[in-house]
Amino acid sequence: MDRLSIKGLTKTFGPFVAVDDISVDIKGGTIHAVVGENGAGKSTIMKCIYGIHHPDRGEISMDGKPLYIRSPRDAMASGIGMVHQHFMLVPSMSVCRNVVLGDEPVKGLAFDLNRARSEVFRLIELYGLDISPDVPVGTLPVGLQQQVEILKLLYRQAEVLIFDEPTAVLSPKEVGRLFETLRGFKDAGKTVIFIAHNLGEVLDISDNISVMRKGSLIDTRPASELDKSSLAELMVGRAINLPSVTDGPVLSKTPLLELSGISVAGDSRPLLDDVSLKIHGGEVLGVAGITGNGQSELEEVISGLRESDGTVVIDGVDLTSSDSHRRRESGLAYIPEDRLKTGLAPLASLADNGLMGYQYQDRFRNGPFQNRAESLSHIDGIMDKYGVAAAHRAVQSGTLSGGNMQRLVMGRELEHDPKVLVVSQPTRGVDIGGAEEIHRHILDLRSRGSAVLLISSDLEEVLSLSDRVAVMFRGKIVALLSSKEATRDRVGRIMLEGEEGGDLE
Repeated sequence: MDRLSIKGLTKTFGPFVAVDDISVDIKGGTIHAVVGENGAGKSTIMKCIYGIHHPDRGEISMDGKPLYIRSPRDAMASGIGMVHQHFMLVPSMSVCRNVVLGDEPVKGLAFDLNRARSEVFRLIELYGLDISPDVPVGTLPVGLQQQVEILKLLYRQAEVLIFDEPTAVLSPKEVGRLFETLRGFKDAGKTVIFIAHNLGEVLDISDNISVMRKGSLIDTRPASELDKSSLAELMVGRAINLPSVTDGPVLSKTPLLELSGISVAGDSRPLLDDVSLKIHGGEVLGVAGITGNGQSELEEVISGLRESDGTVVIDGVDLTSSDSHRRRESGLAYIPEDRLKTGLAPLASLADNGLMGYQYQDRFRNGPFQNRAESLSHIDGIMDKYGVAAAHRAVQSGTLSGGNMQRLVMGRELEHDPKVLVVSQPTRGVDIGGAEEIHRHILDLRSRGSAVLLISSDLEEVLSLSDRVAVMFRGKIVALLSSKEATRDRVGRIMLEGEEGGDLE
């Protein structure tokens, strides 16, 4: 039976048609994926269902009865909940208080903490979640914070659960845990709507898949009838071929990035333990490893955001004691793992973020003032070349989709022809067409003689783009392999076991 039906849904923003006459039926007790390129209208539909946006036309019904949703509160009252891509939690509050916030049980006139804890703990046990109701949310890793968002919906008895790009911020292990939870919801008869960009994940978790393109519904099919290639072609309207390294590197005579004895202390063991690397111009060195084995600390040390023992040398200059601004001036570009918190100022405009870190270059100055014409021309060029979709350059960067945030950061960093690029999780949360573009930009930088350090939890991405692969385990580089040596099975085994191998010279 159809749990949720959408008929003729249309939503415009001024002259822009975000969703155009969409009709789709979503069956009860299933996991239904909605896929499409950035800007295809996926999130807009979900926000209409959840009451954040009001559709211009169309009807939404649940179990055959029309719904009149004017706010998220209306949606929740109808049994519809949504986990947003960027969480809505109070870091200083406990898990329990976050879950019941706005709908607290009371005893007389006072908050009934014991009843709240009892109900939250019951839900944790019922759905097999791995979380304590008493810890402050701000101390939890991202995967567990997402569980708090899920608990908020379960506490309010949601029967339809919408997940907007839930895996974009998760490690592979956390993705596996989330999928176990979603399958548990399906077994309990709940309906899950799942927006995602990773096609392998979509095919793995979904019963049915709806494909959107430029605001229109292209098709809805059982997942069993599709594979990655056919799904990607439905999304973008053409065959997708992700680029990969096919030729040997043309290396610079001397390394452009050299790390020696990099160590960072941790509470119980080193976060980084005597890491040494040399990367020449004209090559991509990929870093593989299970999340949490020192990759984040490594990118922070190189970029100047974290102090360490050891030395960092860029193009022959020792910059160990230099801050991130000085390293940027010396030719380092940095695309961080967390584009929202580290890569962008969310409340600043797209234009301001597109210049951030480079605004004092001579080309963007007119004496003591900003050369506004040159600055805006530069931003327009980034938006055009890297496909940043936004109504105008004055919009707050935090309102962009995850994929468009990544395009903006990528464009800002690459448009200055860096000598060294440190890029972490370049295609996380990016659609397949965007991933194709980002991979081409990385390989183009390689062909122009830059040194690229690529950190990714997507092993296929590392293997396809890298000339050499470094495997990290417990803060150490335990293997450094050529592209021929770096097979999926071999690298995967080293990631799990920490087995040393390869030539570290």
